[in-house]
Amino acid sequence: MDGAQEVFRQLARMPGLAAELEPYREMLLANVVMVGEIPAPTFGEEARVGFIKQRFTECGLQSCSSDEVGNGMGIMPGTRGDKTIVVSAHADTPFAANDNHSFTIEPGIISGPGVADNSLGLAVLATLPTVLEGLGIKLQSDLLLLAPTRSLEQGDQQGIRFFLSNSTIPITTGIVVEGCPLGRLHYRSMASLGGMISCHVDRKLCRLSAIEILNSLISQLRQIELCPQTNTALVLGSIRGGATYKLPARTAHLRFQLRSDADDKVNAINRQILNMLDEAAKTKGVSAYLEVIARTRSGGLDGSHPLVIAARKIMHSIGVQAKALIYSSTISPYLEHDIPAVCLGVSNGDNLNYADEYIEIEPMLTGLAQIIGLLLCIDGGDCA
Repeated sequence: MDGAQEVFRQLARMPGLAAELEPYREMLLANVVMVGEIPAPTFGEEARVGFIKQRFTECGLQSCSSDEVGNGMGIMPGTRGDKTIVVSAHADTPFAANDNHSFTIEPGIISGPGVADNSLGLAVLATLPTVLEGLGIKLQSDLLLLAPTRSLEQGDQQGIRFFLSNSTIPITTGIVVEGCPLGRLHYRSMASLGGMISCHVDRKLCRLSAIEILNSLISQLRQIELCPQTNTALVLGSIRGGATYKLPARTAHLRFQLRSDADDKVNAINRQILNMLDEAAKTKGVSAYLEVIARTRSGGLDGSHPLVIAARKIMHSIGVQAKALIYSSTISPYLEHDIPAVCLGVSNGDNLNYADEYIEIEPMLTGLAQIIGLLLCIDGGDCA
């Protein structure tokens, strides 16, 4: 059976697949809560990864382990094992370990810090082996379930990058799972630079406030010529500085993101920013420097790639409208290794990165169904 025939066969099954998953709803909900109530700040994901590995072991997966950077993984062997599909969901959240991680289940929603980003994604990993076994689905390919660490902010996706650079397993395709939103279909990465500009003033040598210097730098940043043809944008994200209204600030920080379709455009603007900082630091008693938080490359799949076409057809068959945005930084590590990959969302939600973050319960099984459908198409078809 060729790839097109396999996609057609799986599409015929898809409309009723979410109903077949109904017996696993409570298990998925329980895994969301249990995963989410374990704190997992970036660089502190050990306990959450430990829980995921325990779930993998209970499901009978092979090679349940962690690597040198703490990534958790387990393998469900295929009947042939001639290729390996990775399904990954990042383990970390943007919340501190001492934050309240209690989750609440209310009519129609689950709320709690990190529930959408990315407790639901991890819960899918923890539930998927049981679901596949219960549905009698035996993949020909090996299925590698992966919970990467160090993904967010300063983590700069170190976990997945380390795994893809050092694993001896030949990965053929990747599916990245994020909690929200359902309809997410990302298959390209923009070039980006996320950074923090820091200004410091030695008050013995300079009477200026670090905020004044930062304000001057912001004015210069706003004058940078951006290129609409390459979708180049500069986002000024957050400002922090000073200790009191009474005294000039000694330090001030600006977080920003520069992104573009073109790597060379990001590199050129980065050089402009460094030149601005060098000029600012020529003032006696002033230092200004850039700390790179995260970087990604531009590239990924085209909309005509078989993997993208299969994903769109699977989503359409279950009544999910693919959203217009096709870019995600999660694709960058895969494109760096020439591995076809897409990123999918499982449910709908809101208030991301706030303590009252929530997801909707009802769409979850539909989101899980699309992942299973795409797995089946990759396994039996030609999506690579």
